[in-house]
Amino acid sequence: MNDELNDTAETAALPGHTAGNDPTGSTLFSVVGDDPAKQDAIDRSIAAHHTLAARPGMRFATGKTILIVLHPGFELLDVVGPFHFLAATGADVHFVTTGSADEAVLSSSGVALVPALALHGMRVAPEVLLVPGGDTGILLRDARAMADLRRLGDQATYVTSVCSGSIALAAAGLLEGRRATSHWSVRHLLAGYGAVEVNERVVEDGNRLTAAGVTAGMDLAIKLVSYLCGDEMARFAVLGAEYAPEPPIDTGTPEKAGPALTDLSRDFLAPLVEELRAPAR
Repeated sequence: MNDELNDTAETAALPGHTAGNDPTGSTLFSVVGDDPAKQDAIDRSIAAHHTLAARPGMRFATGKTILIVLHPGFELLDVVGPFHFLAATGADVHFVTTGSADEAVLSSSGVALVPALALHGMRVAPEVLLVPGGDTGILLRDARAMADLRRLGDQATYVTSVCSGSIALAAAGLLEGRRATSHWSVRHLLAGYGAVEVNERVVEDGNRLTAAGVTAGMDLAIKLVSYLCGDEMARFAVLGAEYAPEPPIDTGTPEKAGPALTDLSRDFLAPLVEELRAPAR
């Protein structure tokens, strides 16, 4: 499989990716005992899988490829939040590194992931290309990775980003003249790269879908599930994840947080923001 995708990869697809006849990736069916209650539960689950697959408008993205780009300093939730939902589509979901395959990529929170595939040399035209945020300045300084983003973005069915990942898409020339969003602290920088800044949680312009900061990546992924598999599958995935945000402290936007807290946060993030400012045109 990976040899068909990438010049450098030799190992199997990432653990946890989903494909084939069990698009849920479930391990339930591998546990069969002689307990009648457990067997009944397994039988009900199998029947539910078939019922779900037979519902009107339901389809799976089997055989299609989703690439989630990992660069040094990526924001972890930008990646694992969307991955949770996209794994339900039945597509082959891969993490791809801007470095060398099978080498750990450290996130901004210190958690490392080890992608089996490298962005450079990727030969497949992805159904979805997703670029997370984080320390995006590192990505902007990687000329080879930026060229690869442009190449794969030109081939992808959906070109997407979470948080400051949209700055990378814009810098790669993939958002020229397009409406887009980003984390509130860097959204104003989009115009410097030729994009049109929009203050919305998820912005769609043609096949370009950009999400605001961090948690908005899950909203983006839910929209992608609906496009790939239909609204019924998206509703099912949202229920399974119990995605019903009710933050106990509701300061998730500058408008809700107020000027004092927003200014403090802006100063806190200032070095990261300056790294993303476009050179004068």
